[in-house]
Amino acid sequence: MSSVNSGQRMVIFGECIVELRSLPEEPLKTGCTSQEKSINDFMAKSFAGDAYNTAVYLKRCLPSSSISFLTAIGADFLSDELLFKMGEHEINTDLVFRSSSRNLGLYMIRNDNEGERTFAYWRNHSAATQTLNIMKGTDFACDWFYFSGISIAILDDEQRTALFELIACLKDKGSKIAFDPNYRARLWSSQDEAKYWTGKAYAEADLAFPGADDHLMLFGHTHADEIFSYLADKQIDEIVMKNGAVGVHILRQQEQCIVPVERVERVVDTTAAGDAFNGGYMAARLAGKKPVDSASYGAKVASTVITYPGAIISCDAFTNHIPSL
Repeated sequence: MSSVNSGQRMVIFGECIVELRSLPEEPLKTGCTSQEKSINDFMAKSFAGDAYNTAVYLKRCLPSSSISFLTAIGADFLSDELLFKMGEHEINTDLVFRSSSRNLGLYMIRNDNEGERTFAYWRNHSAATQTLNIMKGTDFACDWFYFSGISIAILDDEQRTALFELIACLKDKGSKIAFDPNYRARLWSSQDEAKYWTGKAYAEADLAFPGADDHLMLFGHTHADEIFSYLADKQIDEIVMKNGAVGVHILRQQEQCIVPVERVERVVDTTAAGDAFNGGYMAARLAGKKPVDSASYGAKVASTVITYPGAIISCDAFTNHIPSL
C-alpha cells in the first residue's frame, strides 16, 4: 500500500447486520427466580459486520479519510437506524442501496470469561446478499476498494462473478484493491468453493491481510512461510499476516519482518479484533506511515477494542486510548 494522501476515497464492500449481545449477568432481584431471569435476559442492540467494523475504525483513526460503504439494506426501521448510525460515524452512504423485499440480517453473540465468542446468525435472506443485483448499472470510482471473504461468501455465484467484473473495472480506472480472507466455513458450501474464490480474490489484491487461523482452517497452512509461499504467484504488493500473540508478519518488496504485539491482560470480547487491526493499519498507511509503524498502530487499535464488549466500542472509549492520525 503506497503512502498516499488521506483525502483519497476508499470504498468498503460488505454486510452490516444487527448485533444482539448478551449483557453481563447481574445478581437476581428479590423475588425473581433464575428461570424468570433467563427468560428475561437483557440484550444490547447495535450494528456490526466485518467490513463495516473496518470502515468505522478506519474513519475513527483517520477522520480526514473519505470512506463509502457499499451494501444493501432494507426499507425497515432497523435499516433506517443503521443509516442514521452510519451518519454518526461519518461513513458516506452514497453506495448504500435499498431493497423493498429484504431486511437486515441479524446475529446474536455470547462471550465466555476469556472473551471468546459463540454466534447464532439469521442472515441467509438479508438485503446485503443481493447487493450486486440491486446495484446493477451503478458506476463509481475510488482510490481503494476493500472487501473480505465474507463479502464474497454471502453472494450467489452469479453475483460473485459480477463482483469480480466490478473489481476488474475499478482496476482499469486505477483503483487499488485490499482483501482480507476472513474465512467462515458455515458461509460456504464446501472448502473447495472457498479456496477457489479466496484464491481469485488474492490474485486481484494489492494489499492482503491473511490470518494464520484462516489459512490453517482453509488451506492447512501451519507456518507463515507456507502462507507466503501460497501467495507468491499472486503478485500482491503488500502482505500483512495476522498471527495472534506471535505478532504481525509483513512481506513487502521481498523484505519480511515480524512486528510484535502487546499482551492484553484482560480480554473482554475478541469479535472485531481483526477488523479493527485492518482499519488501523490502512488508516496509518493512508496517513503516510511505514508498514512497521502501521502494524504497531493497528495492533494498538485491536488490543483496545478487545478490552470492551461489542464489535464497535464507544467513541469515548476509543479516543481515550487511540490518538487519531
